[in-house]
Amino acid sequence: MDFSAILRDLAVVLAIAIGVALLFGKLRLSVVAAFLVAGAILGPTGAGLVSESGVVEALAEIGIVLLLFTVGLEISLSSLGKMRRQILWAGSAQVFGTILLSLLVLMLFGMRAPEAIFVGFVVSLSSTAIVLKVYADRMEIDSAHGRISFGVLLFQDLAVIPMMLLIPSLHQWETAQPGVVFLTLAKAGAGVAALLLLARFLIPRLLKEIVRLNNREILAMTVLLVVLGTAYVAYRFGLSLGMGAFLAGMVISESDYVHEIAAQILPFRDVFNGIFFISVGMLLDFPFLLRNLPLVLAMAGAVALIKAVSAGWTVRALGSPWRVAVITGIGLFQIGEFSFLLLSQGYREDLVNATQYQYLLAIAILTMTATPFLMGAAPWIAKRWERWITRGAPFPEAQEEAAIRKTGMENHVIIAGYGMNGKNLARVLRATRVPYVVVDLNDAQVREGRAAGEPMFYGDVHRPEILDRLGVARARILVLAISDPMGTRRAVAVARRSNPNLFILVRTRYVADVDDLIALGANAVIPEEFETSVEIFARVLSEYHVPDHVIRQQEELIRSGTYRILRERAAVSSSAMLAEFEEFLKRKVIEIYFVAKGSDWEGKTVETLPAGNDTGIVLLSILREERAIIQPGPGERLAAGDKLVLFGGHAPLASALSALAKGGATR
Repeated sequence: MDFSAILRDLAVVLAIAIGVALLFGKLRLSVVAAFLVAGAILGPTGAGLVSESGVVEALAEIGIVLLLFTVGLEISLSSLGKMRRQILWAGSAQVFGTILLSLLVLMLFGMRAPEAIFVGFVVSLSSTAIVLKVYADRMEIDSAHGRISFGVLLFQDLAVIPMMLLIPSLHQWETAQPGVVFLTLAKAGAGVAALLLLARFLIPRLLKEIVRLNNREILAMTVLLVVLGTAYVAYRFGLSLGMGAFLAGMVISESDYVHEIAAQILPFRDVFNGIFFISVGMLLDFPFLLRNLPLVLAMAGAVALIKAVSAGWTVRALGSPWRVAVITGIGLFQIGEFSFLLLSQGYREDLVNATQYQYLLAIAILTMTATPFLMGAAPWIAKRWERWITRGAPFPEAQEEAAIRKTGMENHVIIAGYGMNGKNLARVLRATRVPYVVVDLNDAQVREGRAAGEPMFYGDVHRPEILDRLGVARARILVLAISDPMGTRRAVAVARRSNPNLFILVRTRYVADVDDLIALGANAVIPEEFETSVEIFARVLSEYHVPDHVIRQQEELIRSGTYRILRERAAVSSSAMLAEFEEFLKRKVIEIYFVAKGSDWEGKTVETLPAGNDTGIVLLSILREERAIIQPGPGERLAAGDKLVLFGGHAPLASALSALAKGGATR
């Protein structure tokens, strides 16, 4: 083996991969697609720049192991329990629905059942890396379609294990007996259970001792040992290397050290994963793709349609609105990275020939490359689809919505979104007896809210029919606390058209959305990260004993103009900001001090107060019961319940209020 050739090949691989990734990054395309294209360029039918392809394939195997390990880290048993509806129902229906549709279509074209089922396995999986990356970039992980997509992807990742175990049985379709297949799965399940139990008791104890050493190098080496060691043990049990690493990740996901472990392994994973996708791309036959491009494009469209229909119809069947179903279906239309694992194993088992392999590989690369573009257009497509499908169709009215109509609720608050912010607002409104209704697209949260006695309704707040049934024409305030930027914009526009006098308050995670939401009709927009900045600012000033009223008014100064000072930090210089603050400090303000019963000031005269010409504070009046004593004389005695109206600058007022709070006179 020529090590200089190996180093040269690795250098060429990394150089081409970085160049293509930079280009794809500029075009806002997936880095996974960039690695696949880079591999196609490097491969034997491309430029043929790699001579030691076996080394690249060996490194790719390590990439598979690390990829499945990090996926396992993200799948804790507790998360599986919380998301059982999305995982078990939506995920299983999508996977089995895609396999069934693929089986029917392929058998119509003459393909044998085992090969058709295998292709269904490959096609049913979507790209966890690409879909979650797009949703994370758009802050839509917590949206209705984001949660459902995450649950479906989670089920797909788990489904890879039985799929890989069933591939040998598909190869021996004619001779395989159901009992033997079931026994194989049972043995594999027993091996998985034994490995999980062993790892659950051994690995946490090992990690606990290693963490006590407080040595990052030893921890990194230990994590690599756990990943590769568990993968090897699983291989001895008859499982694949990747499945062993996946199980190790699931065990460690319940550990207290999971975040540190993830930080240790992510750099290794990203490098080796890139090599894995490059190795897959090297298998693409460029001349074959060019010769059959029209057919490949048609097949890619058919695969995308099958997957989008199976995923979208599943989501719709579970009770979600058409908009969520369409966006989810479009997001899951591509073939995923785990499909390459199945494809490689199926190719070795002769379930697909070389030509079929090239078709599937090309379809996977095309669908993955197109994913960011179609996901960006998904809200627009969903809007058009919803208008077309619901045209003239009666909208069912729930009993709760009918109850709102009968009560004639008015001057109420409509809360869209029953997350943390929605729950807290509802709690305060209930305590203060302000009428309100809550609407959400998450049926689990709707059931939770109804069980707690909340006026909860299921629906999509951007639909005019839903807002109408919530009494938007008679409402006073609409609070939008949903994690769906496009849905929020549409809700603002629809609500403003429905009620021009409605006060619309919007929570957003996007700074860039502030001006657009104001233009659409929102009265106030609260960006989460800016409110965090304001809170930090207030806490810091408070620690330096800046008076509370100064802090409050400075907060209002920052919030005024829809956070202009923070949003235009590049345009507003620090000197300009200081000038604004200095001007603010020069202003005179009024403060009121309450003389409580038992206070040291009770019974004392006005002349003992920290006010007067030499203090910069003027006592304007004393509010006593139902009357006001204007400019009281120095001999006026204070009584419990008096309100002292003080006027002056910020600094003198702060000093006077401090002296009043301490209960002592200054002269």
